[in-house]
Amino acid sequence: MAIAPMTAEFASATPHSDAFGQWEALMQRTFVPLAVHPYADRPFYGRVVTGALAGAPDCHLTTLTGRNHEFRRDTGHIARSGEQYLLAGIQTEGRARLNQDGRSALVLPGQMTFFDTSRPYHWTEGERFGQVNVQVPIRLLRELPGLGRLAMPTAVTLPAGGAAGVVAAFFRDLARLQQDAPDQADLLARGALDLFGSAVLLAAGTAPVDTPGEALHREHVMAFLRENYTDADLTADEIAAACHISRRTLFRLFGGPGESLHTVLRRLRIRHAEELIARGRFDAPAAVAFASGFASERHFYRVFHQETGMTPREYRQTHLA
Repeated sequence: MAIAPMTAEFASATPHSDAFGQWEALMQRTFVPLAVHPYADRPFYGRVVTGALAGAPDCHLTTLTGRNHEFRRDTGHIARSGEQYLLAGIQTEGRARLNQDGRSALVLPGQMTFFDTSRPYHWTEGERFGQVNVQVPIRLLRELPGLGRLAMPTAVTLPAGGAAGVVAAFFRDLARLQQDAPDQADLLARGALDLFGSAVLLAAGTAPVDTPGEALHREHVMAFLRENYTDADLTADEIAAACHISRRTLFRLFGGPGESLHTVLRRLRIRHAEELIARGRFDAPAAVAFASGFASERHFYRVFHQETGMTPREYRQTHLA
């Protein structure tokens, strides 16, 4: 019998609101006890669609989208939990970073990573994100071939291509089908647990990319940037000094493909500008530029068009339509 998915959606103009409290409570019921942290002075949004996987007891498939908040699970949450799970996070929109077991995994659209609820974790970079999450009890995984004593792989990014990409695409499409045609989704989901186990084995053979120290330093830098990115005069030397690291370490932390310190700071500023334009906070593009941390209106126009494919005026018209 098909299980109808549960759908819920919350939004508010301010982070600390009844809507946000209801969202945090729903996230705890949907997944496990955890804390949800809003970004100060930014509008909050969250939407979830979840349902059980046919033929896989206590396994769930959840589609999660949101803006301007992140998730943390600590030892206190773990102590209050019963069942422990391994989850696969398959990115569908935006980007997110998982910090667990001293590693830090940046997950881009089409990519997948695993996280274990029996140990603390922290999902960051939640300005805008979309994920499909596959949630499987660890006790069930232990019964699958090859997984009995395997150390569960966490915070390792699996690429969109290759075998891992096939698994990620299957669960991503299954989540869509679960919403549109649950009976058909039930038929396809009957082999999902074995497929999930195969993905775990693939992840276990992938070497992590970050050291524990780098993961902690990067998280510290990102917290500082989220608080200070609207300062147009912010320099790399100031960021390094505020985070108690060297300039060389700072640039090494953001040395991944398409992920320089400059691009991260620019992305934060553009997301802020999008929010200001969509909410009609300023009429003049120059005011949006300066409020978002850009030193000049001309630079803001160029970067905004590169990031969004639209001018600020076109973006405003799209959101007012």
